[in-house]
Amino acid sequence: MMMLPLPIFPMSASLISLPAAQVVGALREVLDSDLVARGAAQGLQLLGPVDGFWRELPPLDLSRMAQAGNPMAQAELAWRHAAGAGASRSYAQALHWASRSAEQQCGAGEAVLGWLLYHGRGLPQDAGEAVRLFESATARNDTRGMTWLALCLLRGDGIAPDPIRGRELLEAAAWRESRDAQYWLGRMLYSGEGLPQDPQGAARWLARAADQGDPAATDLLGRCRFFGRGLAEDRAEAARLWRIAAEQQIPSAMYCLGLCLYAGQGLPQNHGEAVRWFAEAARRQITGAMYFLGYCHSHGCGVEQDGDLGIAWYRRAANRGHREAQFELGESHAFGRELAQDMVEAVRWYRAAARQGHARAQIKLGHCYRWGDGVSESKDLAATWYARAAAAGDASAQVWLGDCHEHGEGVPADRVTAVEHYRAAAASGDAHAQAELGRCYLNGIGVHTNLARGEELLRLAAEAGWRPALGELERYWFARAEAFMQGRGVPRDESKAAALYRKAGELGHRRAAYMMGECYRDGHGVPRDYAQAMTWYRQAASLFDAKMALGDLYYEGRGVAKNFREAYRWYEQALAQHEDAYVLYCVGFCLLHGQGVKRDPRAALRHLRRAATLGDLNAQFELGSAYYRGEGVTRSPRLALKWLRQAAYHGYEEARTFLARLEQGKHPD
Repeated sequence: MMMLPLPIFPMSASLISLPAAQVVGALREVLDSDLVARGAAQGLQLLGPVDGFWRELPPLDLSRMAQAGNPMAQAELAWRHAAGAGASRSYAQALHWASRSAEQQCGAGEAVLGWLLYHGRGLPQDAGEAVRLFESATARNDTRGMTWLALCLLRGDGIAPDPIRGRELLEAAAWRESRDAQYWLGRMLYSGEGLPQDPQGAARWLARAADQGDPAATDLLGRCRFFGRGLAEDRAEAARLWRIAAEQQIPSAMYCLGLCLYAGQGLPQNHGEAVRWFAEAARRQITGAMYFLGYCHSHGCGVEQDGDLGIAWYRRAANRGHREAQFELGESHAFGRELAQDMVEAVRWYRAAARQGHARAQIKLGHCYRWGDGVSESKDLAATWYARAAAAGDASAQVWLGDCHEHGEGVPADRVTAVEHYRAAAASGDAHAQAELGRCYLNGIGVHTNLARGEELLRLAAEAGWRPALGELERYWFARAEAFMQGRGVPRDESKAAALYRKAGELGHRRAAYMMGECYRDGHGVPRDYAQAMTWYRQAASLFDAKMALGDLYYEGRGVAKNFREAYRWYEQALAQHEDAYVLYCVGFCLLHGQGVKRDPRAALRHLRRAATLGDLNAQFELGSAYYRGEGVTRSPRLALKWLRQAAYHGYEEARTFLARLEQGKHPD
């Protein structure tokens, strides 16, 4: 398995690390997740002013009319106190004015009083009594009463469910231009909550409500436009609608507008403005906006980089259950980014995100269990978490689960199943999976060996950016070449070995390239060709052996014009890389005779003496000759005989000949 360290998201001043696709995914998540509001916010969103006249009436005039006994004014004033819109929020005042209006048999007053009862604002909660008041308001043709009664019927709140009548009432109120009814009818048709899903119908009613200025309808209409639900996709129009709703204080619209600005979806990318809208949405408890503020502050996107502030926003979102923020806190603890490195804390946050279905967190948690990092080692739990992420379609998890099956970690060893997981992930284009599947084909793991298919997959993986893939391929070809060259497990075959060295060398395997040079220099498996040898040695020139070979070819003029200067340069580079007896001899010899370098007998003798001590016979002979002749050193027959005899003892023929001539009283040449 080509293991890599757990990935770290780069800390960068740019936003390149969060692609637009991921932001669109965040948009899709928020668009689908907040359709069904809860609690008081839902009710406040439902009810609005009775009509345009009352909505626009100044507070002082409204108060005077209510005190004078106008039941419609009393209903409107009750609602303003309940909503805190245009009057101080006071459920006691709302109850007072709604009761006075209802006493005059005003449907609008009964609707507001029913709303207070439904939510338990200012008096004990009583859904049944609320429904009775909504029925009375409906009988008086009050559209708010119709709308709220319809919702109760659709949901079975305080009354037996009756979807048919609920829809009839909602449509009746909507056709009477109640923007609240239009909004709720569009919303329920959009989400399929209580009514069959109908994107086209939803879009029509939302557009009518939006035309009347309903900001929540404008927000939801933006969703329809962004993803083409019931309307033609038009992201520029979606962004325009969200801006209108955001400016009317709709938190989800603020967040969606921020995401569009962040990713440049539907309008020019503007990170600074995106951050401002995220901040507005975050102040209204939109957790996704808190997460993006954390990301922007951490990476300096649209705002000055501030890691501590980024962590603070991540933590606020994570504590509210945002799984991406929980994952980021896990990463920060795991890698010591802005927080003390603490794998126990990292595991805690990974687990929180993983339990919410965050695939990367599930994989990271699997890694932690697999290697006992921050938690007691458990191969079984590791495989379980990989399996959860894989079941959700995560290709990377498929690879890790396949690895568990291949090696029998946490699951029974089953190479065929391992290959199935690798193949499933590779089919989605995952480069890591392609590399693992290619390795299996090369080595016959869980499948019949297929070298061509294995090479194809590993090359695909490398082209897709999985760096270890070519390394796997080149190591395989080199190992096979070595086997054929040395006859290990296969008949010795220099031609096959050379062909395989070539394949590995062409992929960048330096030792294979060096061996290809050796094959051409010595004629192993290929015709001897010093020029080709020179080419392959150059490809492997970072290796000590290749430097030595290049020095020799330049010195001898094989495959290239003889060039002592180049030879000495390569010998010197080899010596800087490794103190080897032969390269010490070569450098010393060049210095002694001034070949490719200025003659320096003292430095030459220092190198030759070290090479001779290390056992190089050439150096021993050259050093003995130098002492005999007094070349670069004080003449010393004793030292000359010492080094010449040592070389001769080990079989160096020139040394034996030299000594023989001395014994005959002849002067050696």
